[in-house]
Amino acid sequence: MGNSLTQWRSAIGTFSGNQSRLVVLECSTGSDESQHTASLLVIITMLLVIGGIEMDPGPNQSKSEITQKMYDLGCKIKACDQETELKKQAELMCELGDEFIGKAETSPTWYEHFVWASALLNAAKCRLEKLESRPFETIQDLLRRWSLLNTKFKYDKCYIEERLQDIDTQFLKRLSKARKLSTHDLTSRYKQELEKIRTYSEDTVNAIINNDMIVHPLTSEMREQDIDNTIEHSKVFYNELTEKILEFYRSIIIDCMSTLGIQNCKYKFAIMALGSLSRKEVTAYSDIEWAILFDPMGEPVECIKEELRMLVYYVHLQILNLGETILNNLDIPVLTDFNDRLPPNMTDVDFWDEVTTRGVSFDGTHPSASKTPIGRKSRKDPEKPPTLELIMTIDEMTKYQFNDVSLKEGYRLSDVLMNSALITGDETLWETYNKQVHSILESPSKNPNVSIGTERGIKTLNDDLAKYLTNPLTSKSFCRDIHTKHDVYRLATISINILKLVHGCKSFAPLDVLEELFKNGILTERAKKDLQTMVCIASNLRHLVYSKYKEQKEFISFLSSESKDDTLDSKTVIPVRGYTAIITFYTTFVPWSKFLVSQKNNMSWKHKNKYTDDSNKIKVQIYKDMYFSERALYAYKAELEKLQNKGMKGYEYEIALLQYEIGSLYQTGGKFDNALKFHVDSLSMCRKVHGNDAHPDVASLLNNIGRLYVSMGEYTTARKYYEDSLSMFRKIYGNDAHPDVASSMNNIGGLYNRMGEYTTARKYYEDSLSMLRKIHGNDAHPDVASSMSNIGNLYNSMGEYTTARKYYEDSLSMLRKIHGNDAHPDVASLLNNIGRLYVSMGEYTTARKYYEDSLSMFRKIYGNDAHPDVASSMSNIGELYFRMGEYTTARKYYEDGLSMLRKIHGNDAHPDVASSVNNIGGLYNSMGEYTTARKYYEDSLSMYRKVHGNDAHPDVAMSMNNLGEMHKQLGEYTTAMKYYEDSLSMRRKIHGSDAHPDIAGSMNNIGGLYNSMGEYTTARKYLEDSLSMYRKIHGNDAHPYVAMSMNNIGGLYNSKGEYTTARRYYEDSLSMRRKIHGNDAHPDVAMSMNNLGEMHKLLGEYTTAMKYYEDSLSMRRKIHGNDAHPDVAMSMNNLGEMHKQLGEYTTAMKYYEDSLSMRRKIHGSDAHPDIAGSMNNIGGLYNSMGEYTTARKYLEDSLSMYRKIHGNDAHPYVAMSMNNIGGLYNSKGEYTTARRYYEDSLSMRRKIHGNDAHPDVAMSMNNLGEMHKLLGEYTTAMKYYEDSLSMLRKIHGNDAHPYVASSLNNIGGLYYSKVEYTTARKYFEDSLSMLRKIHGNEAHPDAAVVLNNIRDVQKQLGLLP
Repeated sequence: MGNSLTQWRSAIGTFSGNQSRLVVLECSTGSDESQHTASLLVIITMLLVIGGIEMDPGPNQSKSEITQKMYDLGCKIKACDQETELKKQAELMCELGDEFIGKAETSPTWYEHFVWASALLNAAKCRLEKLESRPFETIQDLLRRWSLLNTKFKYDKCYIEERLQDIDTQFLKRLSKARKLSTHDLTSRYKQELEKIRTYSEDTVNAIINNDMIVHPLTSEMREQDIDNTIEHSKVFYNELTEKILEFYRSIIIDCMSTLGIQNCKYKFAIMALGSLSRKEVTAYSDIEWAILFDPMGEPVECIKEELRMLVYYVHLQILNLGETILNNLDIPVLTDFNDRLPPNMTDVDFWDEVTTRGVSFDGTHPSASKTPIGRKSRKDPEKPPTLELIMTIDEMTKYQFNDVSLKEGYRLSDVLMNSALITGDETLWETYNKQVHSILESPSKNPNVSIGTERGIKTLNDDLAKYLTNPLTSKSFCRDIHTKHDVYRLATISINILKLVHGCKSFAPLDVLEELFKNGILTERAKKDLQTMVCIASNLRHLVYSKYKEQKEFISFLSSESKDDTLDSKTVIPVRGYTAIITFYTTFVPWSKFLVSQKNNMSWKHKNKYTDDSNKIKVQIYKDMYFSERALYAYKAELEKLQNKGMKGYEYEIALLQYEIGSLYQTGGKFDNALKFHVDSLSMCRKVHGNDAHPDVASLLNNIGRLYVSMGEYTTARKYYEDSLSMFRKIYGNDAHPDVASSMNNIGGLYNRMGEYTTARKYYEDSLSMLRKIHGNDAHPDVASSMSNIGNLYNSMGEYTTARKYYEDSLSMLRKIHGNDAHPDVASLLNNIGRLYVSMGEYTTARKYYEDSLSMFRKIYGNDAHPDVASSMSNIGELYFRMGEYTTARKYYEDGLSMLRKIHGNDAHPDVASSVNNIGGLYNSMGEYTTARKYYEDSLSMYRKVHGNDAHPDVAMSMNNLGEMHKQLGEYTTAMKYYEDSLSMRRKIHGSDAHPDIAGSMNNIGGLYNSMGEYTTARKYLEDSLSMYRKIHGNDAHPYVAMSMNNIGGLYNSKGEYTTARRYYEDSLSMRRKIHGNDAHPDVAMSMNNLGEMHKLLGEYTTAMKYYEDSLSMRRKIHGNDAHPDVAMSMNNLGEMHKQLGEYTTAMKYYEDSLSMRRKIHGSDAHPDIAGSMNNIGGLYNSMGEYTTARKYLEDSLSMYRKIHGNDAHPYVAMSMNNIGGLYNSKGEYTTARRYYEDSLSMRRKIHGNDAHPDVAMSMNNLGEMHKLLGEYTTAMKYYEDSLSMLRKIHGNDAHPYVASSLNNIGGLYYSKVEYTTARKYFEDSLSMLRKIHGNEAHPDAAVVLNNIRDVQKQLGLLP
């Protein structure tokens, strides 16, 4: 043609205003001239290609094709949240797709723009479909979905389908072709074919896993027949699946060839599958690597390449329309600029597509991938050719098997091109290619004694091992989420491909390669089967995981059990705990990988006779790390039995170690009796080895048994073992300071702390710390830091928070000096302890900060692994939110913690699981969901009993105590008493006659129950005994438990109407709490002030009462800020009650309504006693205001909620609610209705309390007396009044009490109505006398009422004018 390439390009440029070297013309689409120019550009470009001047215009595309609008759209797509902004992101993708469609009109690489547009439109379609299919959890979600689906948007799925059809039509039009069948119909047909393949794949692999890959539940071994079946059936599966997928691609490619008219060509070509499809490792979701061979047969090479290139791009459009290509697989410059196409003023957006389903697609266009005919479009290494298309002649493609070319491009391409499968085309051409490949690989390298294939195999092995050894598969790997391909599948299968190179095999598939090696005498039959089984297990796992995800996703967990309730949207990790064949895989893969490492630079391999290590030594570690406790025990016991059968002599130490490991496993699993047996046996064997000599091993075992007895709650026995251990350590080390001695003293200190003997505990802790400081001097050391932390724990238990904080902070400072900024379990644990301290101090915001820092660090350490520390941390945060009244958040943390513990321990009973279940029970109890609470509490108790058997244990006692508390809440006092007493009995069995906080706590609870039952004398006995024991434990020190005990006794005297005594206890409790917490706001201090407010209100000292109530509310608001909290709501309720007493109804209503509003904010729409209580109080206030209709609405709603909570059970709150409605009808003068409610209330109260005298029963009888009096039924009224008075005197004895005084006054009032004035005066005067005994000479509203009654009766008697 005579012109240089530069001249021709300049000539093209002159078509647009003489602007030389401008490849792309910016023209208005409406201009005939611009359309003519664009068409001319395309013709000239084609002429350049045909003439051989321009080989591939694609990669040399000018960056000026990327407009600012395109780039801005790319940035906006990246900015979208791929969870919450799918609709917005889809619209932006459609808009960007339209930009590329428009650009295709003028671009020399128009086909590429169509591909980008198609990818974007299909990604947008995927987002809209996922948005439609998302489950909705709330009515708001449903309404939003309905609105979204019924609102007309420009970029909807119909629009996308139209644009995809436009792309197909325009692509074919550019090539003067057309197709009758619509894009939508053709894609639907391909999808149906693909779905059939996937159904076959899923059904077949599941059949192999369930029927062939059968693993013994204890030994984890597979029977020989099952191994043979696994290999045979897997091989058939891989062959058939490969052929089905080849046929799938064959049909698409032939359809495209037919449409493009590529038939009866004058040249030969062969379209080959590469990668996993060629090796029969393909899954039903794999992407495709492929290439095209051709023989020009005298035809122009560039014309052939252009025709085949158009075929490849058209096939790509069909694959894109399947909707399974993530956008990162393409080099769309404004999203992921793999090939450096952006102008200098634009930076890579670096978008990652997290939404589009990842499945059947072209291999990615990243320069390190690009194993498709489109090939590599750029280079990072200047030694490589600028571009590389995989549309080649045989000679061009086979040259990549030579070492010099292979090394320049990278072995990955050479290895991919080494194996192929014919999709369609000339079979002879393909076979010739394969022969040449193998001939090259068998030829000598520069080392004449080594073939090219062997040399490359060793180099590939070294590269792959270097990557693998940075993160090798170990038993610990199974504690975390595993990447199926990288962690399990990759080396297991790629290493067989390396064997093909090293040993010069002709086969392609791993199973066939291993068979060939066996037939050639390189592998034994056993070694062959071992490796084939390893490959099958790894490959079938990958098939299984993809079929579960329904796409290419890799992460799995061997700790999580499969559930029928699992949904893909709810998780990012597939649970595969049931895939126990992974243990068989591991026992082969570990020895095999070690063998590979040993052969790294060896050109001549000598294989082992077998590769599976079926010893228990390799299995036991994976069992432990995967929490297969039963299998681990079986393996340890099998090893133990082996040694014992050998006669023990000479094996004593190994036997002792195995017994210790078995004991430790049982201990970790909470099976303490079994643990004890093996620990004792281990100790016995160890003593057999060392005789009577003091030895560190013996002392350590004594210490371990002591720790076991602590877990069992047998503190006396634990102390014996701990002391024997300490004694032996001292015998060994004499007076020398030694870490073992210090550790032993620390453990004894911990035991005394548990026993509540804080003074002794402090002595041991301080001696331990002193010794450690003697050992380590001023150096920072973990043992010293741990010791200080333990002393901090002790002071926290003692309620000495300032001192506790000092030790904690010193410990934290030392740990940070040791570990720097690194995450470490010790630091995380200490942060957790400091958080717990701040909880005790009532500083919840600070506590949350420490707790969250602790959890964050644990997660940084353990990643996504399930771990007890992470579970414990989540549980602690749950407890904090529980204290803060944020029950929904608390439940989330509690349930996540429990879920993790169940992931760790499976179905085994374990103390940690039982504790977690107990905590959730406590949460539901506070939420008023008593049925659910009882279920959790009973499950917890059942599990604790399963763990500890018939032994007395603190956890069992605690669980019974909690059930007692719940039954008390339910008003089931008899059942509550049974649990409380059983708990106390067990705690006394554990601690004997020693004073202990748990025993004191039990007595306090029983005292509180007797108080609720109205049995005040018995209540006082228990409460005073409890206080006495707390004082015995804590001496004269101020302690929260002592303060609590005094507060509760104050509450008892308050119930008895002995307000002076009550005030003294309340004030002493408040004083102690202020001593403990200083000027800090604390829930306990606020509670004390609230209680004093209640007491002063009963004394009629309203000004003082108001002050305490307001101070209490102020402090609670200081603690909880603007957060809704039950304590704040209660304070507002109490202030409402106070203002009601003062007749300030408007103010009272404001407090009541604010309280109700907050309680509803806390509990949502759930029925809860606090909400019902608020509605009851508002109803009562409206009754006092004479607004009966509104009052009835609130009171009936309150009753309805109480009944919803308690069902048909008799409960004090239900009875109270019925009584109050009776009072309302009484006020309205509807006495018949009032009587029904009063009688129903009395009936229920009698059902609750039986024949016992109780204030509530007495109150009901009094109210019925009042009502009958109003009806003029004086005889009946007198009966109820007198029965009420009789019961109150039975309860209070000779003590003066407001209720008794009120009853006397009411009887006096009845006699007054009967005109029996003398008797009336007697009762009035007795009532006044009792009130003065209670209140002294102080003015009180009750006394004022009675004085007024006396004045009236005196007037009637003529004693006053």
